Amino acid sequence: MKLPDSWVQSRFDAVCLLNPKLALDERPSDDTEVTFVPMSAVDECAGVIANPEVRAYREVAKGYTSFKQRDVLFAKVTPCMENGKAAIAGSLLNGLGFGSTEFHVLRPSYLILPEYLFHFIRQPLFREYAASAFVGTGGLQRVPTNF
Repeated sequence: MKLPDSWVQSRFDAVCLLNPKLALDERPSDDTEVTFVPMSAVDECAGVIANPEVRAYREVAKGYTSFKQRDVLFAKVTPCMENGKAAIAGSLLNGLGFGSTEFHVLRPSYLILPEYLFHFIRQPLFREYAASAFVGTGGLQRVPTNF
């Protein structure tokens, strides 16, 4: 594929953080309400978080995937990934979200727009390529981080 002259081809990890952790100074108090996104809350047709929940930070601080406003969520588990479950995190309570451990989180740097990342990972060809990199057995295969 030929890119426009002003574009460069790059790996995701050169233009965004992959699965960043919540820094100690970013952690709110235990009673702070945050957005919670189970896999079922992501609409694979519209590519949005359709039915988020509200939970106290203490309920989601451990055992869930954290993300922030404008991060891109990408389902890494089959069949959700093949079905296109992905969304740009928006309207998060207190700017923080937590959700399924079956999400990869892509945090765009200033080099790339979250909308571009979102549309790129939603392409059928990208999802087919991601499926070819699955690891695991049986019905719970996942796209590894190094993909």
